[in-house]
Amino acid sequence: MSSKGDNVAVCNMKLERLLSMKGGKGQDSYANNSQAQAMHARSMLHLLEETLDSVHLNSSANRSPFTAVDLGCSSGANTIHIIDFIVKHISKRFDSAGIDPPEFTAFFSDLPSNDFNTLFQLLPPLVSNSCMEECLAADGNRSYFVAGVPGSFYRRLFPARTIDIFHSAFSLHWLSQVPESITDKRSAAYNRGRVFIHGAGAEIATAYKRQFQADLADFLRARAAEVKRGGSMFLVCLGRTSVDPTDQGGAGLLFGTHFQDAWDDLVREVPPLIK
Repeated sequence: MSSKGDNVAVCNMKLERLLSMKGGKGQDSYANNSQAQAMHARSMLHLLEETLDSVHLNSSANRSPFTAVDLGCSSGANTIHIIDFIVKHISKRFDSAGIDPPEFTAFFSDLPSNDFNTLFQLLPPLVSNSCMEECLAADGNRSYFVAGVPGSFYRRLFPARTIDIFHSAFSLHWLSQVPESITDKRSAAYNRGRVFIHGAGAEIATAYKRQFQADLADFLRARAAEVKRGGSMFLVCLGRTSVDPTDQGGAGLLFGTHFQDAWDDLVREVPPLIK
């Protein structure tokens, strides 16, 4: 941050060490304020089913566990509900095919700053010393092994050919970094310190577009290396009704204005650096 108090977005720091949803279980936490995401997730379960029906089922005797990943899991119960749905649906497919279900593994992945502690506290207990069929039938219990994987999904996170299904919802709109030209006062894409782009010029929109294209290419390259042959991926991305990339709609403008005001207030509260 500038010693003169200029409202300049941070772009040269590792954002993955800074960004996360509000952790904990308090009133303003993500865990207690993600009902809208849960509603949208439920509305798309039939589409997720179609994706899961296309995933190859391994019937060999020495098969590895069926592995599911939620990228951008955050710290609420939504990710657990999705993984539960995936495991139960795949288990039904094995049963319908007359194949004994394998063991299941689930990886919850998000940035290192994510509140994994709260997420793991929300997990139901794993049924131990039971067969897989008993685990799947047990109400309020978990029928899969879990692990947290901190890191940016714009890089490799897993060994090659180890994942059966990737799920990611409402996460890919988060960029890996602020485009450098956005904070460069000499650039035509300089956004004058604003933290949103509603109504911005074409140069600013192009800078963000190029960053998104580069990030998405990195994302797809990483997943292509990690997914098993016959595996699949289910992605849910935010969209807009306008073809104008700087038109964030009424809600975007409203929240953008609030974020900008809050950011300006924080900048004013920072004491000047002593020269």
